[in-house]
Amino acid sequence: MHRKQGLVRGLGLAFGLLGSLGTAQAAELLTNGSFEQNAGAGAQGFAGWLSASRPGSQGGFFAQQGGKAAVTKVAVPAPPDGAFALMSDQPGPGSHVLYQDVAIPASGSVTLTGRVYVQSAARIASAPATLDHALVTPNQQVRIDIMDPAAPLDDLGAGVLANVFRWPATDTRGPSVSGSGYQSLQLDLSSYAGRTVRLRIVEVDNRQSLFFGVDALSIWSGAVPTVLDAPGNPAFFAQGGSVQLTAPTVASIPGQTVTGYVAQCVPQGGGAAVTATSSTPVVVVAGLATGVAYNCSVAAQSNSGTGPVSSATPVTVPASGATVSTPQGGVARLTVENPASGCTLQSATMKRAENLPRPPQGPQAYPLGVLDMRSAGCQTGATLKLNITVPQPLPSDAQYWKYGPTASNTTPHWYAFNGGFKPHPTLANTYTVEIQDGGLGDDDLVANGVVVDPGGIMSPRAAIAALPVPVWNLWGLFGTSGLMLLAMAAWRRRGARP
Repeated sequence: MHRKQGLVRGLGLAFGLLGSLGTAQAAELLTNGSFEQNAGAGAQGFAGWLSASRPGSQGGFFAQQGGKAAVTKVAVPAPPDGAFALMSDQPGPGSHVLYQDVAIPASGSVTLTGRVYVQSAARIASAPATLDHALVTPNQQVRIDIMDPAAPLDDLGAGVLANVFRWPATDTRGPSVSGSGYQSLQLDLSSYAGRTVRLRIVEVDNRQSLFFGVDALSIWSGAVPTVLDAPGNPAFFAQGGSVQLTAPTVASIPGQTVTGYVAQCVPQGGGAAVTATSSTPVVVVAGLATGVAYNCSVAAQSNSGTGPVSSATPVTVPASGATVSTPQGGVARLTVENPASGCTLQSATMKRAENLPRPPQGPQAYPLGVLDMRSAGCQTGATLKLNITVPQPLPSDAQYWKYGPTASNTTPHWYAFNGGFKPHPTLANTYTVEIQDGGLGDDDLVANGVVVDPGGIMSPRAAIAALPVPVWNLWGLFGTSGLMLLAMAAWRRRGARP
């Protein structure tokens, strides 16, 4: 009896694990709802969206940047989120649609949010039951709908599953503006679980210009966050009075599109913080004193402000050479052994091997990570000799492998580079890599004074030690358990016979 209960509990646990694996995760379901990915300021075309216009239509939807419309240059509000908003503009009558199909998860909450603005040059607005600007006058309206993807694109009947926004609010004549600025939208889409819906944005005008602004659109699966995430711990490359901090990318959230990053370094012994900003998660903080220990952190920025900061990363800029953080949380030191070559380090990061295309030995074979380095200023054709000192001793079976193109195979690939690898004769944690500008090991394959080297220490023993231990397949476990139960039942039936 106890054995049977234990088996049932084990099966219950296994099914519970499967259930948890199927739980929907919080995620953005809409592509480019911030309209930041576009064909350029004042241009049409947005990544992830399809568009359609009635024949004879003028104008359309444009990427608006700043405080003016794209075609007529009429003053409109600046985008409330990020650098761009979707804004309609036209020199004449027209009917325009922008749409995107979205798959709603089978379970969990799903919420649509967004910001909209309407400004009409005509004194009246009217929303007749047609999206054809040539059929009825006046027809001066905008709307956002949740549609059945199988319905005609201009449907206003049963194909409209829900209306998100409509201006004017009815089919009677309305005011010429919807309000003094952008207003917020929100709609629960959980009732459409397990199906694909179409999000449709519409603008129709035949009574002067109509400006319909849309921004910060989101269809979010799960609880809607209100604060940006803090970046993960930034990696660093410190040299010559500055530090380059590289943080993991922070995802935008509904209503807050990440527009850049800010970094600060504060002296550990007290003193003023040194700050810098960047449009990417790679931020260079200059003006640091050599030999002084700093705590450096990074935070994402949006139009709503600055998000929470990352954990502090200790950084000390060396008086000579350079330092770089390792994936294990340590610090490696880089020194150009032959400065007469003219080579100077421009950038360097130590990455985990799993962040590159999978090496043939498996990422576990690279216990010290992979150094992605760029050196410039070399005399044409010169050889860079770079000393690397890492926090722990090199494996006794250490080899040096690179990822990149070669003259015989220009498709990036992993290859052994032991000819340019020399362990230090007395220092167990130091080695030298020698790469000739334009020669084997230089990723750009051109003698141009620039040497590019992604490569790292490979240990065959570490690769063998990391081979997986066979385990039962979960479904195989269920099958085996089922056979065991059947066998037990048959045994009991046999045992019950006189």
